[in-house]
Amino acid sequence: FKLLFSNTFKNKLNLTLGFNRYSGLGFFKQQQSFTNNFYASSNYTHKNNRVGYYTYFLFNKLKHQENGGIKNDSLFLTDVTVNKQLLPMNLSNAKREVRNTTYNLDAWLRLNKVEDSSTVFSHFINYTFNYSGNYSKYVDLNDTIDKYYQVHYLDTVKTRDSTHWRSFSNTINYSIKINPIHTRLELGFKNEYNQVHQHRDSLFMNNIVNVGAYLQQKNYTGFIKANYIVSGANIGDYSIDVNNQYQLKLFNSNKKRDTEPLLKNEYLKIKFNVNYESRHPDFIYNTWLSNHYAWSNAFVPTQKLQGLFSLQVPKANGEVGVIYQNTKNMLYMNELAVPQQAGVSIQNISLYIRKEFLFFNHLGLNAQYNYQTSSYQAIVSMPNHIVNSAIYYQGNLFKRALQLQIGFNVQYYNAFNGMAYMPATNMYYVQTDKTVGNYPFVDFFLNARIKPVRFFIKIDHLNQGFSGNNYYLTPGYLQNDRAVKFGLNWLFFD
Repeated sequence: FKLLFSNTFKNKLNLTLGFNRYSGLGFFKQQQSFTNNFYASSNYTHKNNRVGYYTYFLFNKLKHQENGGIKNDSLFLTDVTVNKQLLPMNLSNAKREVRNTTYNLDAWLRLNKVEDSSTVFSHFINYTFNYSGNYSKYVDLNDTIDKYYQVHYLDTVKTRDSTHWRSFSNTINYSIKINPIHTRLELGFKNEYNQVHQHRDSLFMNNIVNVGAYLQQKNYTGFIKANYIVSGANIGDYSIDVNNQYQLKLFNSNKKRDTEPLLKNEYLKIKFNVNYESRHPDFIYNTWLSNHYAWSNAFVPTQKLQGLFSLQVPKANGEVGVIYQNTKNMLYMNELAVPQQAGVSIQNISLYIRKEFLFFNHLGLNAQYNYQTSSYQAIVSMPNHIVNSAIYYQGNLFKRALQLQIGFNVQYYNAFNGMAYMPATNMYYVQTDKTVGNYPFVDFFLNARIKPVRFFIKIDHLNQGFSGNNYYLTPGYLQNDRAVKFGLNWLFFD
């Protein structure tokens, strides 16, 4: 069920309300889920553009059953077409509920009364208030029957765990725009108040300063910004972000004039982004108390450097890029599903290339290839090769009355040790016993439009039952079986 209302009043005040509710049974036992989503937003700008605000409220609630994965997959491995409801699961009566509530208010005021083409400097004050509340509850009423967990700290019969995180923040920023050179400078202060409740309360605050410089030219857009925690529980944490995007016109030296473009209005976009941060571990990595897991750690801050470099030709629908990441003191969940800090620096790298082709104005091919690797696969296990590709036909038929697109999409990961999932903590952890991947997922799709009517047909995992049985990405949790989906959108006009 979906509901949407949006209206902009004459005084530039906008109000939007939305509500979504949906559920799913899943393919396996104990896989039912319910989701509720409500959001409201409003924005306003005064007619002289001197004052305005943007605010939103978001509430998400998810309730789903936890089945702990397939208990014994020998039946499935023998016959991939077996009814998944017949497969025994590890948990028979476990549930999880997750709630997220967010409220944000962003108000701004231009200090100078007039802003026009002759204005050199524009001064702004911006105030932001943010509240974020996260709640998670895990219940297992058949703990003594399933015997899935070996350790009990609080109750040997039933498990009733809950965790609640709350965060309040107030931020005030001063910014100055230097209009002739399209530059903005920013200086701000943020106070952050956090509360974590898990059988006991924990409170901590942080005071943060931030600076930033933003520049926008005809062929260049970029910024540099930094944050530093000057006092509080995470004192000394900082982050620096540098973002650059250049746009260069392509030329063809073989033509009569060197200044004649290779393709009309064709550009090469160059992106170069760098992020460096040092931050204390999240609270839950140091302190945790539940029925099946408990730990108290004193992990040191993590340092991470990440960079992106890419080349993109938008008109040719092509892009190549590389992402590099170096992490010191990385935190991860080890093979016992408890936090651990790596004693070595870990380097990860990803190379990607993407290109779209259109032959004879009707036959399309969209292909993307990723190569990625880690210097420490025992901690950061990932598929080295990822392929995403789609081939399709598109055209206007029956004197342009029917717009049609029909084709296939293929996704492939090579073999790797996928991370395992722990229901009690709702976290993924490292495992080295089971290899997943090395399996293609093929989907069929058809999209069509006949004047005001749009409809689609999609068959997910079309090749299920014909390409082997290793369609896991997480051990114990199979990807979805073949499924037929369809939809219809018909607009009626008065």
